[in-house]
Amino acid sequence: MKPNKIIAGMIVAIVLLSSGLFALRLVWPLINDVSTGSTPEYPDLQPQRFGLPPEKVFQAALETSKAMGWEILETDPPRGVIEAVATTRLFRFKDDVTVTITSEAGMTLVNVRSHSRAGKGDLGANARRIRTFQAELAKRL
Repeated sequence: MKPNKIIAGMIVAIVLLSSGLFALRLVWPLINDVSTGSTPEYPDLQPQRFGLPPEKVFQAALETSKAMGWEILETDPPRGVIEAVATTRLFRFKDDVTVTITSEAGMTLVNVRSHSRAGKGDLGANARRIRTFQAELAKRL
């Protein structure tokens, strides 16, 4: 193969790769820390509200966390806190997850924070994780 064809192929590959990365940034915000109710890039992610006792919601949240395959690091039922680590499937990245259950005006609120340990962006993984957790928790309650 001629050197000109090799160089041309390399230039095309670089252009395609860089344009692909640019396109990904348009789809997913460049963040790696997502929390319900406080991440402007994901306004749809809000705390869940349940008309059930905090103890019951805590137990369901803990069961949901385990069912999602998270490694549970700490549980503190009196404070309503679950600390866990979620591992991504493909690259095995570790992401920290905190679930907080509180009471407010007769309702039980569930807030979730998912934070990637590595990188500046997560390609939407933390937001997807929170959405999946919220859907599974709602099914249990």
